[in-house]
Amino acid sequence: MSWLTQLSCKWQKMQLQRPELTAMFDQPAAERWVALDCEMTGLNPKKHHLLSVAAIHIDGSSIDTGNGIHLVCRPPVMPDRDTIVIHGLRTADVEHGMSYDEMLARLLPFIGNRPIVGFCPQLDMAFLNPLVKDYMGTTLPNKVIDIRHLYSRRMSGQTQGLSSQAQWLTNILAHYQIPDLGAHDAYNDATMTAMAFLHVR
Repeated sequence: MSWLTQLSCKWQKMQLQRPELTAMFDQPAAERWVALDCEMTGLNPKKHHLLSVAAIHIDGSSIDTGNGIHLVCRPPVMPDRDTIVIHGLRTADVEHGMSYDEMLARLLPFIGNRPIVGFCPQLDMAFLNPLVKDYMGTTLPNKVIDIRHLYSRRMSGQTQGLSSQAQWLTNILAHYQIPDLGAHDAYNDATMTAMAFLHVR
């Protein structure tokens, strides 16, 4: 960990308003990660909302799918009919979901200090971090790993023509013969991300 990263982590820890989450700032153990995926009402964090989040532990070469979590949230604005075909969550599915604070009370201890593995995780972080900051006073301190970058490095940059996120993921899954569990379900996406990570890391 560079001195700049250490300084940033120390500053974040000073902002922490929930002492029970102090362990999130500890140095993570080797060979321990958490695959994470979110479903949202759209792609703009300024006007769209988080609907669900799933997370699965990766320990060494094992994916602990039996103990993962999949949390459905109640957004401040219900999803409209046009977006249901994208994320598959109806008003009836989310109107009795948990509040964002309830979701974070379960999610953050599960994530702990593990590096976060995702497919285009920058988008997930753009939705999660404002909620996390409101909840605990600072954003997630965890290292974030994008499997697209690992795959690109593994393929020596031979990723021309992969023009969309869907093509990226489809190509990665096909390349490693990973079963497609069905996209736009947070738990399925987190599981596929975890499987892909074990191949490309």
